[in-house]
Amino acid sequence: MNERLDSLDALRGLTIAAMLLVNNPGSWSHIYWPLEHAAWNGWTLTDLVFPFFLFMVGMSMMFSFPKRMERGESRRALFMHVLRRAGALMLLGWWGASWSAIFFATDAQVGASGVVFRVGFILVVLSALVLLVGTERPRAWWGVLVGGFLLFAGGFASMGVFDLLASTDPLLHRLENLRIPGVLVRIAWCYVAASAIWFLSPSWKSVVVWTLAMLLGYALFMMYVPVPGFGMPDLSRSFPTAETAPGELFSNWAFYIDYHVFGSHTWSARQLFDDARLIWSFDPEGLISTIPATASVLFGVLAGLFVRRRDIDARARLNGLFVAGCWLAVAGLVFSIWMPINKRLWTSSYVVFTAGMALLTFAVLFHAIDMKAWKRWARPLVAYGRNAIFAFVASGMMATALASIRVGGSISLKAFLYEALPGPPAFASFLFGILFVSFWAVITVAMDRRRIWLKV
Repeated sequence: MNERLDSLDALRGLTIAAMLLVNNPGSWSHIYWPLEHAAWNGWTLTDLVFPFFLFMVGMSMMFSFPKRMERGESRRALFMHVLRRAGALMLLGWWGASWSAIFFATDAQVGASGVVFRVGFILVVLSALVLLVGTERPRAWWGVLVGGFLLFAGGFASMGVFDLLASTDPLLHRLENLRIPGVLVRIAWCYVAASAIWFLSPSWKSVVVWTLAMLLGYALFMMYVPVPGFGMPDLSRSFPTAETAPGELFSNWAFYIDYHVFGSHTWSARQLFDDARLIWSFDPEGLISTIPATASVLFGVLAGLFVRRRDIDARARLNGLFVAGCWLAVAGLVFSIWMPINKRLWTSSYVVFTAGMALLTFAVLFHAIDMKAWKRWARPLVAYGRNAIFAFVASGMMATALASIRVGGSISLKAFLYEALPGPPAFASFLFGILFVSFWAVITVAMDRRRIWLKV
């Protein structure tokens, strides 16, 4: 089956719209609880969003790789393509984490040299992104890359190398602790790992073995291997606080590994300091939890292989999706009796449960959109799905800009807009998120109608 599934685009669009909704409340102090992540163990609707996207990465692989291999492309060539796409995703992730630190400078470096410096920065990132994704004019884009680097270096030098490198300088000081993991970075890592598994052993039985090995291995490691300085892991302990005893900071391996590998290059909201010395850090998209997150992609691979089967009709495929989804969701809940459902640690039970929920959601959309051809209502979701990464990155930049631009010198533009909305604080915060999602729906629908699809 080579045709594109509108239901897959719709599920991707629904996921991206949900991401934008939960990431952009009017006020972080007033959020409806379903739009918040579970504080620790347990789950909310928000905790389904990211694993749904990884699930769809796996499904999309099975609508791309076999078809390209049938056209004669080698596994080696395809894997190099995967590596380039993963590099582009990581670059976009680090762009999202760094651009505001450079463009919203609070120092005096905003003159001609500062403009040259920033223009060079844009050109370097843009040209590198295009070259990684692929272009029919590589020589021209290599020229843009070299030109951007020269502008960047020239602006850098003219502003004074010593001043730019000084620890008190805001322009580069804010980049010293750039977050290395992140949403797009995790997608890239999982995409590469799942692709490597598929190319090494392209059969559903092998994928099942890999998935089970990852989930069981991760569960046993996280629950029964002692953490240095702490002892047996305790997954019931949430984030430590300033009052937590030093010997109890690292109650699980994710805390321990992220701190010792990434240091301060993690989610800044989850860092602890003692007299300006970093004593604990953690990232919900950290290193060790990438293993079970890859299993989320592999569940999508299995779903994609099943949906592409031509020896059974659409009704049988639909029944299979519903049955598998129910069994996985129940299995995840049963598994959680032993290992709790926890999005922050991406526990094995969380992977199984969310894979089941993703299958059930996809089954509903598959039945409505592709089997019953009820497509008009899903058009905004499909448009979102076809420009998913663009919508995620560009909307994130918009959100940062709204929070950084000041109105009257005392309030951010985002706060100004939020306070202008009617209703109680929580309702106004929710309304802000809905309007934000609607704004980007209009943009993606307009792009889709003009067949503008910006993909990585």
